[in-house]
Amino acid sequence: MKYVFILLSLFLSLGISVHALEKVSLQLQWFDQFQFAGYYMAKEKGFYKEAGLDVQINKMTPSMNTLDEVLSGKSVYGVGSSSLIWEHSNGKKISLISAIFQSSPYVLIALKSSNIKSVKDFAGKTVMLRDQDIDTASVHAMLNSAYTDENSLTTKEHTYDINELIDGKVDLYAGYTSNETYTLKEMGIPFTVFSPKERGFDFYSDILFTTQKEVLQNPQRVKRFRDASLKGWEYAFANISETVDIIYSKYNPQNKTKDALIFEALELKKLVYANNKAFGDIDKQKVERILDVYKVLGFTNGNADIDELLFSDGDVYLSRDELTYLKEKKVIRVCVAPSSLPYSAIENGEFIGVGADILELSHNITNIQYTLVETKTWKESLERAENRECDMMPIVSKTQSREKYLDFTTPYHSDKLVIVSKKSTNYILDFGSIRNKTFSIMKGSSSIDILREKYPYIKLSVVDLIEEGLLGVERGDYYGHIDVMMRSAYYIQKMSKVDLKINTQLEDTVEIGFAVRNDDKVLLDIYEKVSKSLKKSDLQKVINSWVQLNYTNNIEFKYLIEIIIFIILAVVIFYHRHYILSKRNKELKLLQDELLELNKTLESKVKDAVDEMQKKDTYMLHRSRLTQMGEMISMIAHQWKQPLGSISALNISMLMAIELEKYDLKDEKQREEFLDFFNEKLKKIDSHALNLSNVIADFRDFYKPSANVRLMHMNEAVIKAYEFLIESLDSSGIAVRMDLNSKKEAELHENEFIQVVLNILGNAKEQLILKKINNPEIFVKTYDDKTKVVLEISDNAGGISEDIIDSIFEPYFSTKMDANGTGLGLYMSKSIIKEHHNGKIYAKNSEVGAVFVIEIKAKKRIATEDEV
Repeated sequence: MKYVFILLSLFLSLGISVHALEKVSLQLQWFDQFQFAGYYMAKEKGFYKEAGLDVQINKMTPSMNTLDEVLSGKSVYGVGSSSLIWEHSNGKKISLISAIFQSSPYVLIALKSSNIKSVKDFAGKTVMLRDQDIDTASVHAMLNSAYTDENSLTTKEHTYDINELIDGKVDLYAGYTSNETYTLKEMGIPFTVFSPKERGFDFYSDILFTTQKEVLQNPQRVKRFRDASLKGWEYAFANISETVDIIYSKYNPQNKTKDALIFEALELKKLVYANNKAFGDIDKQKVERILDVYKVLGFTNGNADIDELLFSDGDVYLSRDELTYLKEKKVIRVCVAPSSLPYSAIENGEFIGVGADILELSHNITNIQYTLVETKTWKESLERAENRECDMMPIVSKTQSREKYLDFTTPYHSDKLVIVSKKSTNYILDFGSIRNKTFSIMKGSSSIDILREKYPYIKLSVVDLIEEGLLGVERGDYYGHIDVMMRSAYYIQKMSKVDLKINTQLEDTVEIGFAVRNDDKVLLDIYEKVSKSLKKSDLQKVINSWVQLNYTNNIEFKYLIEIIIFIILAVVIFYHRHYILSKRNKELKLLQDELLELNKTLESKVKDAVDEMQKKDTYMLHRSRLTQMGEMISMIAHQWKQPLGSISALNISMLMAIELEKYDLKDEKQREEFLDFFNEKLKKIDSHALNLSNVIADFRDFYKPSANVRLMHMNEAVIKAYEFLIESLDSSGIAVRMDLNSKKEAELHENEFIQVVLNILGNAKEQLILKKINNPEIFVKTYDDKTKVVLEISDNAGGISEDIIDSIFEPYFSTKMDANGTGLGLYMSKSIIKEHHNGKIYAKNSEVGAVFVIEIKAKKRIATEDEV
């Protein structure tokens, strides 16, 4: 097997062409920290590379202006604030791609000792604020709304030193809830936060943006960069511990601690998912409200075209000059082939056919009227175009003669040339097998010269109408008729009684697009954008409305070996993946056997024990382990479900690509695309297989009893427990709110403590689902209380009945009336906290639900010789 895959790798490496990644850059607006985690993870996890991008993340310097960096072309993309809306209203040619934070973390902070309790108390105080900075607009709006006289405030230029607030040099400090508040909490200094958002001035923050030039020239690249960046952000918030580790080691010029980065992550996560908006959403109405605030404050008198400002990947971006051109032109004159269905025809003075439907699709983009220049023949239409009597032809192929007076857009459709023969004629493998045969072809066809040059040994007879050629084939005058696929199929269906079939495809393709008079470059640019924007799905609907393509596609023998090789490779790949999955399943079986062996050992202890209480405790432990085993297998199954489904889907997509002949292996470009397609799928399968292996390793380590005590922060164990259940909670629609403020360390049996947290979180989840709570939430809070470290886990499920709240930690007590309730989970949790941690666990009710409290004595770390 090893050598088979070495040969496979060599084969693929020979066939795969390396496509160069597009180099782009991103300018940050502040120093590296979790604030930009999504971009780091998109780069680290290869999301940008998958999108075909090589992204350079440019660092911030104190004198740098992010907007200037992007407008000057030093960076393609940038991260900015809501002030970008103001900049656009003042004429800056920018486009907002995505708002990472739906609300701004920008606030004013005062110490409790200052006795500043409301915005009205700001009068006469000293504020550290970025003076005359549009970014402070939300703060100014907050002051104005409270009728605070800003002239009574003393503004000090920002030094970004929180000690000036602590030392009393300023009374109010403008900062981020994700940064400065952590420092104050760490130092144990009480403070008050004044948030513009809470007073109705909800601004966006950390907006991803670029220039309008980039949007106009590379809309698909903008979309790929945005989607890869958002994928990085989603990964970062779903894997906070991993992301923090990467930022701590690679993106940490400020030397932040891991605790500080975790605090920042959890605070920013609240802002990302605020207001129940989709990740990265930019709402037009909210942008208009922000612009109104700028106007009220006197920052701008200008108006902004919000539609022009906001990027939408479904739009075609016409420049102002192009829009002005269309407005002034008013009508576009169109020439078409008057009798060439299904492509085009003129009936009763109206343009019909595929071309007419495509013209209607383009009208949805350009919003300009068309007038038909009526002609009787295709030759006349071309003459009218040459004489500048028409501006555009909506469905035409490029030839050398036509290029003298027409410019052509990128083709929006390609149609294969086919041979139509009698049904009794054997399938034609290639022209070499039918030398000296006569074929009919339509007069004016763009393929006549190409066919005569490429196949000089066949005879071409030119006919005026396709019906003439097809009837000639039926009579035996011609061996076959050569035409494009769509028109051939249309006329065979129309002439239903003819004894004809589409015999075979040729290698030759006719490219179809828009043609524009070659003295009108603006109109050409417009239809170039229109052509690129036409969706294949829309084009296929148009084509299907005129003709059903149905023919027998035979394979040339010279490519048969290649296809067989690809099929063999697909089978080998499939069985290799099956081998990997079988191996992982065996590992899971071994894990199950280990747990069963543990159960047998516990059963033996129960039988051998003399003391009745010891027998009882051991039996309960046995029952608990059985329950844990079931829970563990359930969690593994949940974690495996998505990777297994993805692997299955990838295998199916590879096999279907071969069976349905999605790629034309006779075409070198498509053959390369086929190999790229296979290589991409293989990489994804490898990634999913590795994920399966990691799941097994994680759970095996977790369920090993930990005899060693570790001095650690409780926050770290809580986050690990949450990550075990995050997918299950998310799939159940349960939101988890975290407020992890504990700074002290405690001696923990890490795995057992995580097991307790999992048990409480699992119980809360079950109650929220059982009671069908609207907007279900779980609240997790840690804090320090004198000599103790405290964890509180609460929910909004309505609480525990006062009749039973004192009994829930007793053995065998359960509120579950079915087989799922053993009554041992909370009893074992109490034993772990009390016996192993010398701590305390109890439950109480809040106004909305149950609250479980765990208290463990804090410990001071003894410095090592290296630390002294």
